[in-house]
This record gives sequence, C-alpha cells and structure tokens, in this order.
Amino acid sequence: MSAPPVPQLQQTPAPSGHEWPTQPPAPRPRRPAGLPLWAHGLAMVVLAVAGMAIVVRVAIHSTRGFHYDQRMMESLTASPSGWARILDVLTTVTDATVALCLIGCVVVALLQRRWLVAVAAAVLIAGANLTTQVLKYQVLHSVGGSNSLPSGHTTVGLSLALAAVIVSPYRWRPIVVPGAALIATFIGAGTVAGHWHRPGDVLAAGMVCLGWAAVALLIAGMAGRHAPSRPAVRGLPVAALGGVLLAGLIFVAIGVRPSYGMVTMAPAVVALGLIGVMCAVVVGWVAVVADRRLA
Repeated sequence: MSAPPVPQLQQTPAPSGHEWPTQPPAPRPRRPAGLPLWAHGLAMVVLAVAGMAIVVRVAIHSTRGFHYDQRMMESLTASPSGWARILDVLTTVTDATVALCLIGCVVVALLQRRWLVAVAAAVLIAGANLTTQVLKYQVLHSVGGSNSLPSGHTTVGLSLALAAVIVSPYRWRPIVVPGAALIATFIGAGTVAGHWHRPGDVLAAGMVCLGWAAVALLIAGMAGRHAPSRPAVRGLPVAALGGVLLAGLIFVAIGVRPSYGMVTMAPAVVALGLIGVMCAVVVGWVAVVADRRLA
C-alpha cells in the first residue's frame, strides 16, 4: 500500500509592492554592561589628580607626613644578597631599556593592525615619564629639602607594564597582567627597600601612570564605538593581585625584612601594603577596561 502524498505548502504571496525578507536583519552590536570608556577614563583622571594632591600634601608638604614617610622607608631593609638582586633589576631601568620596550609595544600593536593602540602606548610611556621629570625637578618642592617625588624608576616600570597590558592580544592578558603587576611592584617596592625612595614617591608615580593610562585608553578607544564581540577575559583583577603577592613572596625569599624586627614591623607592612594595593588597583583596572572596551 503506497504512502499518501505529502501536501505541498505554498508561501503566502507578499502584499503588492512588498517582498518577504529572505534573511533576518543583522543584530545590532551588543552594548556592554558597565561604564562606557569615557567614564572609566574620567574616573581614572579624577582619582589620579586627587591621589597625587593627597600624596603631595602629606608626603612632602607636611613636616609630620614627611617624617612618617621617611620612617616607613627606613623600616625596611634587605640582606646584602637580596639588595644585590634588587639592584640587578633596578639598574636595567635605563633610557635604552625604555626605548626598546616602547618599540616592542608599538610593534606588537602594529602587527595586530591596531594603529591607535600603538599611538596610545607611545603616548602613555612618553607622557608619564616626561611628567614625572617635570614634576620632580621643576614643579614640586619638599619640606625635607631635595625633592624625590615622583619616583622615576617606578614611573618607568609601571608605564611600561600598563603599555604592555594595553597592546597585548586578549589571549595573552591572563599572562601579561600578573607579569606587569609583578614587575611594577618589584621595582616600586625595591626602590623603598633600597632606600632610594620613600613610599610616597612610589605612590605619586602610580598616580602619574594612572592618569596617562586613561589618556592612552581614550586614544585607543577611538578606533571603534563598540566593545569587542568576544567574551571578556575573566579574573584579570585577581591576576593583578596575584602578581603583587608573588612580588611580596619574592621579597621575603631574597631577604627583604623589617629593619629592627617587630619594632618596625607595622610601618614596614604599611609601606609595602600601600605600594601593593596601588599596583594591583592600577594594573587591574587598566586591564579590565582594555579587555572590555577596546576592539
């Protein structure tokens, strides 16, 4: 017995003068949750300016604050072998190193055809380091005499670290972010452990870098109006914090310790804690914005 014939469905004719769409309309780019790029940039600039004003007022314009900043620096020391290892890192911060790292960041961005990101990296590194030199030698004056705020070594290390975070492809960021936080923390805290800089100098350098990172992100964001369609990389703030904690473990392992044991434990912990929190927040914030707002 043969199967009954399958009835043929006929498409209802479209009204006169109209055609049925053959494909559904393309979806509009999804608007990402959270603050837009310009709001993040504005918040970074406001925090950088306010943070710099507070650090300057407390660390170099107040006699009491200056002496406590000095006390925090003197509360840390390092064994001879530990200081030798820190010095090995600090002495790599030269004009040639900055130039090579700048070229490397620009090349990485250009290989991805991210032209504005390459410009942003150059602006971040050059702007942060020039600003630090002008503030230190031309603008700011300390109640303690010769001014050392902001820290030039910290500015170099952190600005290069943030530029690397911005130019890195999103697949690399889970590795680049903790590495950037590790390097920035090691250099900043190393200058304090070696008595080259007070903690306030390092914090001021972080504010300089945060302000210029905001400018760099806004420049890079001019490439497109919409956030990337790919999924966001999760855990970047935690990765930044992990890099900071790893730097702290390295410091303990190489012999960085309070100068007089428990007597100077509290100011030593405060000094390293402030530097660590600053580096984790700055690197983590820039990493999240770069990942979620830049194409």
